[in-house]
Amino acid sequence: MKRTVALAALSVIVSHTLSRTAYQVLLTAIRDDLLGGSNQIAGLGATATFAGYMLGVAIVTVMSGRVEPRTSLVAGLWMSGGAFLVLTTANAFWQLAVGLSMAGLGSAGVWLSVPAIATAAVPPNRRGMVMGLMSSSIGLGLVVTGQAVRVVRGIADDDQAWRPIWVGAATFTFVVFVLVVLFLRPEATEQVETRLNLSSLRQVDGWVALTSAYLFFGFIVSAYAPFLGAALKTKDFSEAHIATLYSLIGFSAIFGAVSLGRVSDMVGRKPVLIGCMVSIGLSAGLILVGREPYATVSVIINGIASFSYPVLVTTTLRDHISDRLFSNALGTITLIYGVSLVLGPMAAGAIGDSRYGFDALYALVVAAAVGAVLCIAVLPESKRA
Repeated sequence: MKRTVALAALSVIVSHTLSRTAYQVLLTAIRDDLLGGSNQIAGLGATATFAGYMLGVAIVTVMSGRVEPRTSLVAGLWMSGGAFLVLTTANAFWQLAVGLSMAGLGSAGVWLSVPAIATAAVPPNRRGMVMGLMSSSIGLGLVVTGQAVRVVRGIADDDQAWRPIWVGAATFTFVVFVLVVLFLRPEATEQVETRLNLSSLRQVDGWVALTSAYLFFGFIVSAYAPFLGAALKTKDFSEAHIATLYSLIGFSAIFGAVSLGRVSDMVGRKPVLIGCMVSIGLSAGLILVGREPYATVSVIINGIASFSYPVLVTTTLRDHISDRLFSNALGTITLIYGVSLVLGPMAAGAIGDSRYGFDALYALVVAAAVGAVLCIAVLPESKRA
């Protein structure tokens, strides 16, 4: 079991830290070097990632009943490694968009497979902890990525360097790919008939409220972290300071996610979901202050809560659904959530470029968190399968 969880955790670093979060860390440098300084076009880059992710989610969701989770995982890692090679050589927006779309596609193959593999061998009262470990690995990856950016830029004497980071991402991904192919051997699962519909998701009590809250979270994900650096630069934060703050988000997630996962095993998912979303709203409000120590407090709170929330939703689904139907349900709720992920970055970038600026954007994040709390409040307490 330990080997399975370790390989799953390494795979999650690829799917989330590298495929979906590294662009956020590098956004301002890529924006200024390749995109003419436009926040709106930079937002389109994030949209390309999310669009690729949604396509991947749709494919995995439809195929989940006929394809082993391990097969989807291996394909996702291969696609992600290729994406990072494309990003390394991007010289125009269309090349950037292709690479980011491929990264999103690969991320879906990994993420929709890992929870089923990692939780298959553990009892229900330890699922939250195991899924928390998955999220903690994302945080660890973000810490390492943030510090790697600082080190590479220091060596290059260029605080806008970004291509070498994608080279490192490709190398790490292909190493993980080889390890998974050689050493990951989960038990085979039973084939089931799956379609792209709501039938599996409806097995979850309160699925409408859970899904609605996830839509609000999608906008939050599209706004808080991707535009954190751009927002803080308007308040005279340096690139080095911003890179450190991104690292703090990941550092907080390392300890916060596994702890909250374990707490949810003991007290239930619902109160922890509410606590996470209240904390996310508070973290966005602190960005509006625009100075230290509020920015540091904000990213620490956000790192703990925002990295915990998706795995708590995933664990809630797992409490109700098992085997390949779980991947189908997770894919279905992710597709719905993806509406916010695809439209959110464009809207967030447009708001940032508007006369209202990033203060208006982070005020909307607070409002979205309030909306999510109201949805979660009507959920029944999760039962455990």
